[in-house]
Amino acid sequence: MKRQTLGPCSTRNSKSRFGAIKQGDDERNDEDSMYQLPGIPLTPSNQNMNRRVTFVLEKASLVPAFVGRTYQILNPQVHADFLRRKKMDPYKYRPDIVHEALRQIMDTRLCKAGRLQAVYIKTDEGVLIKVEPHATIPESLEKFCYMMSQLLQKLSIKSTGRRERLLRVVKNPIAQHLPANSLKIGLSTSSQKAVDLRDYVHAVSDNVNLVFVVGAMAHGRIDSDNADDIISVSDYPLSAVVCLERISIALERKWNIL
Repeated sequence: MKRQTLGPCSTRNSKSRFGAIKQGDDERNDEDSMYQLPGIPLTPSNQNMNRRVTFVLEKASLVPAFVGRTYQILNPQVHADFLRRKKMDPYKYRPDIVHEALRQIMDTRLCKAGRLQAVYIKTDEGVLIKVEPHATIPESLEKFCYMMSQLLQKLSIKSTGRRERLLRVVKNPIAQHLPANSLKIGLSTSSQKAVDLRDYVHAVSDNVNLVFVVGAMAHGRIDSDNADDIISVSDYPLSAVVCLERISIALERKWNIL
């Protein structure tokens, strides 16, 4: 099976491949005046571009095992007989949850607008994985599991034709990889702090780097030690995909991403 070609989900930084083009001050001033209407001041184009979000998908089920003669990520849709023989609970092996969560994040306007800092996956076995915002996640679960099995063996996945690492295993703890002045926000139904997510996000200072911790498991709770604040956004249990969708919509409204 061939490895899935990974490409960028945004072409926002494509000019960097050809190098930066320097302009003189007069040329830049002339260029700015071309787009300015009399009486209407221009809004700085980079006013909000320094604000980005980081997602942490916690307790993801990416359990490798030798099935037959190959190294594979356990998936009950494929390895039902193997799990039954080993007397392993199939409900604990759900790579589909983190797969769907990653695809949800990469398909948001946040990602396409360049507002995604990174995604970190913390597996059930304690492995920490960093996913770059321009990595493309395979559509099929089968190809995703193959890619993750390669990642756990080789420790990184590089882009086709380049040397850039789009996914890689990094050292714990996660705190050393997060931006400075980060506010780590965990989502949990069991939290006593019920909030309207849009109001909550809107009230956070623009000087804070937002980090959202979302569980990527079928059952259980996130590790509260990895969060500065634990909030509940619904009276009912929500899937990781629904939580991520709500977070993305709230941030897109806060940052005026259309």
